[in-house]
Amino acid sequence: MEAVRFYTQPVDGQVIVRLPAALANIEQLEVIVLPANETKVHERRKPNPLLMDSLELSDDLIAPAVPESDWDAH
Repeated sequence: MEAVRFYTQPVDGQVIVRLPAALANIEQLEVIVLPANETKVHERRKPNPLLMDSLELSDDLIAPAVPESDWDAH
């Protein structure tokens, strides 16, 4: 998939997009217009505080799930 990204200023509320050759004969295109000066910083999601200390691991996460002898290929 080829994408075109550029920054421009609208003239009379319009923006003209000059398509590269690879996109010139496509019947339908998706166009997304975003304000260039509004950059949104996403906060890191945090788990619900009610879940804190509600999980207890009882297994050894490093140990193999099956005995090593079961891995022998014959």
